Amino acid sequence: EWKSVLVSSPPPGRWGHTLSCVDGSHLVVFGGYGSHGLLNDVFLLDLDADPPTWREVSGLAPPIPRSWHSSCTLDGTKLIVSGGCADSGALLNDTFLLDLSMDIPTWREIRVPWSPPSRLGHTLTVYGDRKILMFGGLAEYGSRRFRSNDAYTMNLSENEPCWRPLVGYGTSLPGGVAAPRLDHVAISLPGGQILIFGGSVAGIDSASQLYLLDPTEEKPAWRVLNVKGSSPQFAWGHTTCVVGGTRLVVFGGQTGEEWMLNEAHELLLANSSTKIKSSRHGEKRLF
Repeated sequence: EWKSVLVSSPPPGRWGHTLSCVDGSHLVVFGGYGSHGLLNDVFLLDLDADPPTWREVSGLAPPIPRSWHSSCTLDGTKLIVSGGCADSGALLNDTFLLDLSMDIPTWREIRVPWSPPSRLGHTLTVYGDRKILMFGGLAEYGSRRFRSNDAYTMNLSENEPCWRPLVGYGTSLPGGVAAPRLDHVAISLPGGQILIFGGSVAGIDSASQLYLLDPTEEKPAWRVLNVKGSSPQFAWGHTTCVVGGTRLVVFGGQTGEEWMLNEAHELLLANSSTKIKSSRHGEKRLF
């Protein structure tokens, strides 16, 4: 059952922002496009407060305002932001880190000797101890922009972190290759595997197909998950989260026909009794 959550001091309205969870009970919003243009502000929502309350985090030396960037959180306290689109329309390829546990949070650019092509609409996903995976997006190659299915990793435990192609630069991973896409979702599962779903997909591939990738393998390869049940519609711009480590929830998005969706679907990830549920259909077993 949906219920409205009344909160205090909400941030200005926006779209094209990111919403991430830190330390299990706080949500952090960064950037996006508001009524007066692009934003680079940070707001933190304490879900345990009564009522839940937003507060602005005045981080020093912030990145330039942007939208359609990607973000993830690390160690329960650190926000990582990558890429996006600047006010000029230029795509970005920078990476920033903000430690929210500091008395005076300060943005730090993670300077690297080489960066993947500038992009928007991609995903950042944490796996392992302190590693992140970048996948997909609308990327800039010279003077042209294309949907991408490139994958890159960064190990933030290293003294000098750097981006590395998961395989040779410009090549696709073997297996059931996930088609180039943007505005998809990527979820880190227990054990370090990463699930890719949906998005604005290039070609004739189905955006409702699920793909699984284990970046820790010696030779990472895509695996196609053939899931029974009533899957979500083709959609992009939707949101997803994992609840309790075993339940994947998908909400909303938009399509070429039904412009805005308000459907909610649930995928139970446990192998022995995997099921799929949706707001429109009854529960079904997957295997």
